[in-house]
Amino acid sequence: MVIAVYAYLLLLIGAVLFFLLHIVAQWRFTRLLRTRYPGQWKTITEADTGRPNGLANWLRVRRVMRSDAPALFNDASLTRWQGWWRRAPWLAWPCWFAAMAIQWWAMKQG
Repeated sequence: MVIAVYAYLLLLIGAVLFFLLHIVAQWRFTRLLRTRYPGQWKTITEADTGRPNGLANWLRVRRVMRSDAPALFNDASLTRWQGWWRRAPWLAWPCWFAAMAIQWWAMKQG
């Protein structure tokens, strides 16, 4: 039972860390894009309304990160953070579901 508790905690912590990595990767990608490519950043933020908007910017950056556009910059840092942003949920959800399965199993044991 002790092994199950440790496995549960490790999987739960892993899931939380991967979800946080997903958020940090988007933040870091945005930061690099804003500092290294201000012209393209301005195009993203002022696309529709002509003025910056927090939620709209977040959604536009997510759209850019889902596309293959960052590869056009030929910037290894942008590509790396985009890769982490894409992979982190794929690593987090299995950890989360495995932790929930262990919790379910432990509750069934009584």
